Amino acid sequence: MTSPDPKQKEGGGMLPAILAGAGILLIGGLLFFGGDDDKKEAKQAKTDTKASASADTAKSKSGSGGVAARPTDDAKPSPKRTKPKLNPVVENAIVTNGMAPDPGKKKEPTSFDSVEDEIAYWEDRLVAANRNLEIRQMAVERTPKIEEKIRNGNDPVNGLKEFEKRKQVVKDNLEKAEAEVEAIELKLSGLKG
Repeated sequence: MTSPDPKQKEGGGMLPAILAGAGILLIGGLLFFGGDDDKKEAKQAKTDTKASASADTAKSKSGSGGVAARPTDDAKPSPKRTKPKLNPVVENAIVTNGMAPDPGKKKEPTSFDSVEDEIAYWEDRLVAANRNLEIRQMAVERTPKIEEKIRNGNDPVNGLKEFEKRKQVVKDNLEKAEAEVEAIELKLSGLKG
């Protein structure tokens, strides 16, 4: 009786195992992803005939072959642009000449049809000026809270320098708004009186 040679290896090593695993994965992939070919083939055949027909017409027009243009949809008019939804504070703000002038700003009329028209115009301006004044007063009322936040912030020294500049601008804007209201009231009292 002969005994097996101890130097001989059993099996074939790693290569047959890898090939067997790859084969199993390949067969599984084909079974899993390979179905529904009939519908895809019918759709592809329909598309291919259209493409070849347009390629043939392109060849016959130019005579030298090439790629035909793809069919396109007709142009559709776009619907009106919707107005974006804005923060109510921004949307209803009367102060619009901060960074850029208001594009819809009307020039002040130089003459009116009657005194009543002029009074109505200046009363409307007074309402807008009073609203602007209220906004400026609210900004002045908020400055102590903002200053307190800056003092408790990360860099109070530099922050306070910048805040003092902003505080002066807020104060100047309030003075301008008060002067505008006074001027309009004076003009209205002259018209009515």
